[in-house]
Amino acid sequence: MGGVFMLKNAAGKENHMTHKIINAISSRNVPCWGNQKKYIAVHYLGVVGQAHDLASDGCGAHFYIYWDGTIYQRCSLDAVPWAVGTAGYYTQKHLEARNSNTISIEMCCKCDRNVASAEDKRWYFTKETQEACAWPVAKLRHEQGIPSTNVLRHYDIVNKTCLAPYVHNNGYKTIWTWTTFKQRAEEYFSAEQKRELKPGMKVKLTQDIALRDSVSTKPQQAGYVKYTQLSASAKKKCRRLSGNKAKLKKGGVVEIKKAVTAWDGSIWVQIKSGWLPAVVKGKYRVKAVL
Repeated sequence: MGGVFMLKNAAGKENHMTHKIINAISSRNVPCWGNQKKYIAVHYLGVVGQAHDLASDGCGAHFYIYWDGTIYQRCSLDAVPWAVGTAGYYTQKHLEARNSNTISIEMCCKCDRNVASAEDKRWYFTKETQEACAWPVAKLRHEQGIPSTNVLRHYDIVNKTCLAPYVHNNGYKTIWTWTTFKQRAEEYFSAEQKRELKPGMKVKLTQDIALRDSVSTKPQQAGYVKYTQLSASAKKKCRRLSGNKAKLKKGGVVEIKKAVTAWDGSIWVQIKSGWLPAVVKGKYRVKAVL
């Protein structure tokens, strides 16, 4: 999965930015499941090197960004790797963010002096690593409905100097600070939002969605499409619920015929067999098939 974006560089010139996530997903060493996906935590690897694996004790992250900007996804978003906890050593700072509700991203880093100390002020990221990391942050925000305020440094969750370059914020070998990073992620987020759902677009469901016969209004909720009224091909994409309701299954691909915004800001799309509430409370239930 990936994307191409037109964004401005530091000089104000528009550039095409292309990013892709390499699928390295495995359940090996995943210690727990059921991530609630409310927060995004950004880390640094803490050693000079590149890696994209979970340790045997379950420590690690969902994503890893290499020096050249290559992005690896190591585990499913439902996984709960040990990434932002206290480990019985650090002090909890954030009131809610925990391993169980946080998606973690590791940025591979470099250091020009004391690699044994997070307090050293010469840890740094390449420009490619920082640029590439801003995109999955925006993509995850877009797809999971995560607000900008829930994008955190590991340091914001516990009292660990991680990620060192964005804790020290001294601009060593880079013009980026934590504020710069979040601004860049916001630019990518805006670009993601502009990739609007529109007629002719094919989308994949990221969760099961009940088929409705119209768009809900403030005074009246839309009715449900009856499973027995579907075509044979449509039935293959659905499951039958009690009351003869039809529910499209996660992973199904459909083509949008029409898209409208309802009274409460939710976005509904019409497909061949009915209507789907595709975006509810800012969270996308579908994603474009590229």
